[in-house]
Amino acid sequence: MRRIPFSLLLVIIACPVWAAASPVKINIAWRYKDFAAPVTIYEVKGQPRLWHTASVAGLADAPVTMPITGSAFQLEPGKIKRFALVAQNTADQPLYFFAAPHTVQPEEDALGFKFKCLCTNQAYAIGPKQTWYRIVEFRLSPDFVGKELTITHTLIGIDKERAASFSKKPVMPDM
Repeated sequence: MRRIPFSLLLVIIACPVWAAASPVKINIAWRYKDFAAPVTIYEVKGQPRLWHTASVAGLADAPVTMPITGSAFQLEPGKIKRFALVAQNTADQPLYFFAAPHTVQPEEDALGFKFKCLCTNQAYAIGPKQTWYRIVEFRLSPDFVGKELTITHTLIGIDKERAASFSKKPVMPDM
């Protein structure tokens, strides 16, 4: 009978402890209904406050650096990623919209993620010829199971009167 060297036995036993969690591909997707300002996601600059939302003169005035290619990124279970949602209004009139609650694909992998996003029963406005942004956060629990998630929001354009009924001061995020 062959004996397994003690050092090899330690490696075999310790491997699961050393194995890093596999990164999960996160896809951020959009559907639009009566809303003409496509949303792009960007890396954030500095430490902007979660859920900070503003309509500014241009992209240079937003706390962002570069676009996140393909609106997708990798995130390891147990990690958090903060990024910005950005939309540009090229029209001469303001745009008003809200986000329907997001959907997740595949549904069976939806357990173990939290997206502090923009579907908060609130209306948003983008001034004429302005750039709108919102700082959001995506979290995966340490026990997340899955290889890829697609989170989709539907953005719905509304009129000024309806927007006024659902506009409110930003909520302070929980930490």
